[in-house]
Amino acid sequence: MVIKLETRFKRLITFFIIFMCFQILNTGFCSEKLKEKDRVEYINIDFFQRFDDECLVKYVILGMNNNYNLKNLRLKINELYQVKNIEISKEFPSLSVGANYLGVKIPHVAFPYQGFRDNAFALPFMTMWEIDLFGKRKNKIEMKREDINAAIYEEKGAAISLAGEIAGAYFNIANLNEQINIQNKIIQNKKERLKRVQKSFDRGVLGKIELNNVKKEVFSEETILNDYKKRLEEFNSRLSYLTGEAPSNYYEITNIEKIEYGGNIPVCIQSDEILARPDILQKEANLKKAKIDILLARKEFLPDINVFGVLMFSTLTPNFLWKGAVANLMAGANEKIFTGGKRIFDLKQKKIAYERMLNEYLDTDLKALKEVNDALYNLKEDEKTYRANLSNLDFEEDNFIRVSNSYNLGVKGVLDVLDKNNQFLYEKSKVLNSKVQKFIDLISLYKALGGEI
Repeated sequence: MVIKLETRFKRLITFFIIFMCFQILNTGFCSEKLKEKDRVEYINIDFFQRFDDECLVKYVILGMNNNYNLKNLRLKINELYQVKNIEISKEFPSLSVGANYLGVKIPHVAFPYQGFRDNAFALPFMTMWEIDLFGKRKNKIEMKREDINAAIYEEKGAAISLAGEIAGAYFNIANLNEQINIQNKIIQNKKERLKRVQKSFDRGVLGKIELNNVKKEVFSEETILNDYKKRLEEFNSRLSYLTGEAPSNYYEITNIEKIEYGGNIPVCIQSDEILARPDILQKEANLKKAKIDILLARKEFLPDINVFGVLMFSTLTPNFLWKGAVANLMAGANEKIFTGGKRIFDLKQKKIAYERMLNEYLDTDLKALKEVNDALYNLKEDEKTYRANLSNLDFEEDNFIRVSNSYNLGVKGVLDVLDKNNQFLYEKSKVLNSKVQKFIDLISLYKALGGEI
């Protein structure tokens, strides 16, 4: 009879182990980490490729791989995966074993068996299992999954924002490089003009006021040049920071005059296109989590189903065998009768939190519509400004050519040519500034649409 009991017990243990292994394989444990290259898929790299600038695309991808803020967000996601796995692990029974010394004194009148010992060692196996009869654990796992989804959307939003910032810094560097070249030409013309005015002053043809005014113009243009250089250094440092590299004085930058956007600029946008924005999706994930939290608060009024078991082998009886083992198995429900209203207040708090998150979601939705509307309007108006500046540049170029021809014919003087050349350069500077502003508006629209442009 004892042998049969031992055999049945061993079969039960074997079945239990096989059942637990099967459960582990089907519970959705996740040990895989998200790959670094996945971030490039977040940002719609096709948008940046439409500028037909390999350098721009290179720096955007570099930022996706090297930026430390993005790396921290990725670590946060992988950390939340493990938090979810911890929650999944609680679905299984816990099994522990101990090694204990027993010193007992038992009257032989009560236990006349001569083999019973008063000094012994015990080896107890203890198991505890909370049976998820009402799905509480399942709901907690679902909440952790929503935490992961929210963190993924947070990373996606940060990646889109970072890509836009890198492109903005890149375009500003390209523009400032050309603005510095233009400003150097303007200063060169101003200095040439100053030389001729100085000669006229020395000959007594012009007065001191005229000379002072020309000198002021030179100093004013040099101040503008210094401001350009300072801003260029700031954008260089910013690009270095965004791409996760040490500051550098040199970047491979395409001439701003050669950069053009090859895609179609949208005339109007449907309101439902904002639904792809990561911040809206993140708010939706938080709403789902809050809804599950309310469900859990309601389930707190249901009892907990627990199983507790002990199997202890000891040397109290000879041979450390099954016939001397002590076994205990207890299963039952535990219901809280009175908690001072805690469960009711907890449920009310969860409902209020859900309503607050719903308001945050609606606010984010309205904010997204505003950003899209503002970006689209600014893009349309700045596109008009750019086209107007291009026309003005054509006029100034034609004027400069005509004045140069008149100079060659002896009708106009050198000062007229220098002044007209500077007017052309001023107009060219305005064209490049308006061109970059149009690119910045495109980036704003790109970010407002969650990269889906």
